[in-house]
Amino acid sequence: MAAKRARVTMADVARAAQVTSQTVSRAFRNAPDISEETREKVLRVAAELNYVMNGTASSLRAGNSRLIVVVYDNLVNIYFSVMIDYLQQSLWRRGYSILMLSVAEAKLDGAAYQFAVSHNAGGIISFLEPVQGIGEMIENFAIPVLLIGRRTELMQVDYLRTDDEEGGRIAARHLFSLGCKKTAYLTVPLEITCAYDRFAGFEEEAARLGMTCFAQDAYAAPTAEILKTLAADGVEGLFCFNDMIAYNALYTMARENLSSLKVVGYDCVAREVHIPYGLFSIGPDKRALAERAAEIIVKRVEGADMPRITEVVGVESWI
Repeated sequence: MAAKRARVTMADVARAAQVTSQTVSRAFRNAPDISEETREKVLRVAAELNYVMNGTASSLRAGNSRLIVVVYDNLVNIYFSVMIDYLQQSLWRRGYSILMLSVAEAKLDGAAYQFAVSHNAGGIISFLEPVQGIGEMIENFAIPVLLIGRRTELMQVDYLRTDDEEGGRIAARHLFSLGCKKTAYLTVPLEITCAYDRFAGFEEEAARLGMTCFAQDAYAAPTAEILKTLAADGVEGLFCFNDMIAYNALYTMARENLSSLKVVGYDCVAREVHIPYGLFSIGPDKRALAERAAEIIVKRVEGADMPRITEVVGVESWI
């Protein structure tokens, strides 16, 4: 087996270019106090030696890490896959990279924040609501946090959420237009803010339209027993917390011959992933949401003086 080749260092480039290591560093940073001739010479020598700059070390010296940790909790949820891809594109254009962190609990807790600290992250984008203690950690370590898709009362955390109440109202109106009178909301625990907000809008609009509705726990996938019970109880329409629950419901309904139930989803993942089930779904423009999120977290990392961000992004239907 061939011996592993030693990595070329900045000192190697400096010796070959007959300049100091500080000059090499300034050349790569395009510093104004270096001539164009010297910069071109350093870059040419570096290319000839196959030198790769150590980004982590450079960010430590500059006091500004260009790494964003993205925290989520469900590896099989297509929504996270799509959003993280859009975030990566938006952040890469700004000179930042991402490190994905999937956690077992549906919370951004101290362990997740410490993970970001230990990896010299510049910021955190979380799809999970932060626990109370995160506020003190943010003040101590100064790694900013942006929450996407949910809201929080913690003043140290920015958030960018979708208009979940309006999404619930759209779902109710659609099911009513299909002739549904009794409906159920298949949901994750309502302690999650976006789950609660979607149900609040759905319940409000259902009452206005004269429909009855209630919440039914179906964390990842509604079982055949749940769906059969709902159908037997006269439920005609289902509003699902997200598209993954909705697609699981459609699959189970087809297998159990329960096609009379009308289903509405949330997240509009069929915009990006072609799935052979026709599903009426509600959600934001995910690419635009990711772009705005990247803009906010980069400004925070780079020290922009701005008030706390608490923005609500509009939603629309998709089929």
